[in-house]
Amino acid sequence: MSKQAKEYLELFKKQSEKMLGWGNSELWTNADFERLSEIIFEKTGVSLSISTLKRVWGKVQYNSIPTTTTLDTLAQFSGYESWRSYCAKAEASSGTDQFAAPVHQNNAGRTKNVRLIAAGLATVALLVIVLVWMSFNNKVNVIDKSNIAFTSKMVSDELPNSVVFNYDIGKNHPDSLFIQQSWDPSRREKVAPAEHQHTSIYYYPGFFKAKLVINNTIVKEHEIFIKTKGWIGAVQPQTSPDVPPVYLSDKDINLGNGQIGVTAEILKRKTNKTVFADVWTAFFNAKEYNADPKNFILSATLQNTSTKEEAACRQAKINIVTSNGVISVPLCAKGCISDIAVKVAEVTIDGKNHDLSALGCDFSKPVSVRLRVKDKQAAIILDGKQVVNIPYTKKFGRIVNLIVIFEGPGIIKNIGIE
Repeated sequence: MSKQAKEYLELFKKQSEKMLGWGNSELWTNADFERLSEIIFEKTGVSLSISTLKRVWGKVQYNSIPTTTTLDTLAQFSGYESWRSYCAKAEASSGTDQFAAPVHQNNAGRTKNVRLIAAGLATVALLVIVLVWMSFNNKVNVIDKSNIAFTSKMVSDELPNSVVFNYDIGKNHPDSLFIQQSWDPSRREKVAPAEHQHTSIYYYPGFFKAKLVINNTIVKEHEIFIKTKGWIGAVQPQTSPDVPPVYLSDKDINLGNGQIGVTAEILKRKTNKTVFADVWTAFFNAKEYNADPKNFILSATLQNTSTKEEAACRQAKINIVTSNGVISVPLCAKGCISDIAVKVAEVTIDGKNHDLSALGCDFSKPVSVRLRVKDKQAAIILDGKQVVNIPYTKKFGRIVNLIVIFEGPGIIKNIGIE
């Protein structure tokens, strides 16, 4: 990447930090990049994966310049037509207060200014040529949606579950064609425009919106709902979402006395590990819940049963998944609240820049958790005391999945939604 390209990219990142109001990007968490990916998609209609955004922001070592598509999408997210127009604005505003672009001055002085002017004129000429060419070829980029078809079927009612996608893009001749398995832009698979079928494996239950994507534009989407027969458990790998989890049997997770969960002994046997830092055990109950998403109460008793030596932060999390959004209630050891984040619809409150100490728990005994959703307010109540209240605006859809996640072993009791 050239020095000038790096300067413009650094400038863009600083401006984005100010625009988002999330503070220094060096402190951003994975949840922040997930939310950024969602915001960019909402504003531009283009999905940039979390890994791509992390490369742009320097969280992952990557020495090459981002692709033109990535740069153009980032520029559009900031209100510019393209990355070229963003850079032109930066260059034109160099040294002014209106646009704090890098200043390109050195000892060569006038000589470099002359070169910059010549380069600028050449860039403008090239841009004019490109625009003229596009005006003559704009019909090629128009997507005809009238005859596009996109359907799917599940091949099993167990997990893992393969889904067969049937697609037909009509007379379109796209530069790229993808099937995206869910909301996550990283779960895209390239497919052949001339073909009509593709299969994908889903390792986890839940509600997904599969998308057919032509030239980074979503042209069709539909629901895929992989249900469970009661509660199931799985140990989630940290390497990749495409690596299958270690499933837990009914015997493993039914602990008696109405409790579900997993013991440290079973987890050690399943994972061959004695330390559970970043070993995440998830419990799912995916079904249609008969509860009003605008007015409901979730109640549960939770306990992360790791010792401090097995998992220092002893995190636990309840996710209520709806067809149009998620509520995520995190708990952890009192000293680890910096690493958690609460999510309610479009609102994310991160422990990196908010005081979430009220969600720090003493897991030496079970913790009573209630979530009350009413009048666009989500209140979290721990052991009978309201500790967090979050207003939101986005409408939730129907409640379709309840997920409890522990760092290491844990116990769930008396959980339900009404």
